[in-house]
Amino acid sequence: MGDIVLYEGNGGSQNIVQRFSDTPGQNSRVTPNDEARSLKLLNVREGAVISVYDSPDGSTNDDFCVIRVKKSSPEYTVSTFERSYDDEYVSVSFARNNGLDGKVSRIRIN
Repeated sequence: MGDIVLYEGNGGSQNIVQRFSDTPGQNSRVTPNDEARSLKLLNVREGAVISVYDSPDGSTNDDFCVIRVKKSSPEYTVSTFERSYDDEYVSVSFARNNGLDGKVSRIRIN
């Protein structure tokens, strides 16, 4: 089983905000609210979809970021939620309203 670790600094730096397993079907508030700016994927399964939201209820009317795991890795850092890109490990899609880094309120893991 893999872990998804949210960090308060960009680039997987500073303090850990919260840790989640990569078990599908999770839909949770992030505690503390409005702290996370990045995350690390630790052995997260291929096919996992991790979505982080500015909105506490996970609405797509505000900023959100969807991370699709294409290939598992012992450790992979998504250094900001405010950039869309694609590489051999992940596909990251960011939808901007007024910024997401440091404003994450909800996470969904499928």
